[in-house]
Amino acid sequence: MNEVSMKQMKRIVSCLIAALLLVCCAAALAQEILYTATVTKDMTIRQTKSTSGKKLGSVEANEIIHVIEYGKEWTKVVKDDVTGYLLTKNVTNLAVAAGYDDEAAAQFVAVAEKAATIRSEKSKSAQKLQEYAAGDQVCILELGKNWHRVVKNGVEGYVLSSLIVNVEPARDDVVLPQDFEQRVAFEHVYTAKADVNLSIRKEKNPNSRLLGTVYENEEVAVMMTDGEWAYVRKDGETGYVRADHLRYYKRLDPYGPLVPGTVVYPYAARAIEDVEILHSETGVLLRVAPAGSVIPVSALAEDMSVTLPYDRITGRIAATGSIEMEPCVAWDEAQPGDLLAVFATYYDPQQRTQTQVGRLHNIMQGVTRLDGVVFPAGTKFSFNEYCAPYTKGNGYQEGPIINYTSSDKLGYGGGICQVSTTLYNAILQIPIHVSLHYVHSSYGISYAPLDFDAAVGAGNIDLRLENTLPYDVRFALEADGGVLTVCVYRAE
Repeated sequence: MNEVSMKQMKRIVSCLIAALLLVCCAAALAQEILYTATVTKDMTIRQTKSTSGKKLGSVEANEIIHVIEYGKEWTKVVKDDVTGYLLTKNVTNLAVAAGYDDEAAAQFVAVAEKAATIRSEKSKSAQKLQEYAAGDQVCILELGKNWHRVVKNGVEGYVLSSLIVNVEPARDDVVLPQDFEQRVAFEHVYTAKADVNLSIRKEKNPNSRLLGTVYENEEVAVMMTDGEWAYVRKDGETGYVRADHLRYYKRLDPYGPLVPGTVVYPYAARAIEDVEILHSETGVLLRVAPAGSVIPVSALAEDMSVTLPYDRITGRIAATGSIEMEPCVAWDEAQPGDLLAVFATYYDPQQRTQTQVGRLHNIMQGVTRLDGVVFPAGTKFSFNEYCAPYTKGNGYQEGPIINYTSSDKLGYGGGICQVSTTLYNAILQIPIHVSLHYVHSSYGISYAPLDFDAAVGAGNIDLRLENTLPYDVRFALEADGGVLTVCVYRAE
């Protein structure tokens, strides 16, 4: 072969290589992978868009596949150099193969309250593209009343708006529409019981869609209450019930929100001389608190008076130098010796009958046994361990009791429950866990707010606490002239 022939041959070979490269590039372009996905079950790859088409290969359930073309009925895939078709209804978890920044494209971000399916259209029967697990972040492209347009892994679709909560703008230049109903993820904060059958409604409206029923005496999970409505969860449904028919709240986290109805008193006022307690509205004299008694104070008024609790009405006393104020300190700021909480209840200071004498004697038994008790951090407290049994042999006298099972209205220890009730209401103001608590009845007792009494007695009828604070606390109790007071201090 001469030199010219060699050059021609090289030129021909170069052209063939270039042509081959073009063919390969074209093939590569033709096989461009748009998405990755998985399949919901074992499937056959068909040569044509037909279940009777020639079998080219197979994929196993949950196996990752490469999608070339995604269609409404058939999806074109490539696997092991084989290109064919799978039924789209079994293809899920689509993701853009090249990667995608969902948050950069989102107008809003939110949270899936429960498992939610992303559909190709605004229909529960539309093709399933992706799925959110409960708690997943949701990137929203467009808000809708019934469906939000979302993007996940670069794939756009639609999700039911009722399953999405905590919607917030994704950027500072985006504003949440005013007419958009903000929903928050349910957090179990309290348990409570219904005193009648309660309808769970989708919205704070008695005519909105019914989601379920909380039956009388049934316990339900509660997140929050605004006084009129409470946000609850039952059987996986979250909605609103009338708050005025929920009772006996218990908080799960002692550091969480206070039990609804708890009153926090910012001051303890010690009377340095006898002070008159007046009805805050009528000015009628309710009683005289003797010098030395300690009264929790609700607030200071401009007329130099203070408001205070008195049974189930509000009283006031003149703040003219006849009292000394001790402020309560927040638990996380308190130093040793600081007052954390105070509560008082009232009783008849006149001992006219033997029954009244016995009741006051029993109150003083509880005061004497609990005054000065140090409750160490991380330990448990039982009222009955200090005060029971409520018998003559243990120092108690007969006093009036609440008894719905017999006609006997007197019992040894009658009156001791006023001590446990007063302690309970002081404890509710600080992060100490109440692990066991009973009320006397649905009618309550006159000296404490409804549902805020704490019964103690034989057996398991007890007030039990766990000190979940990071330090020891000390109880200080006194009963003087008809005022029973419990103060809780950070122990020195």
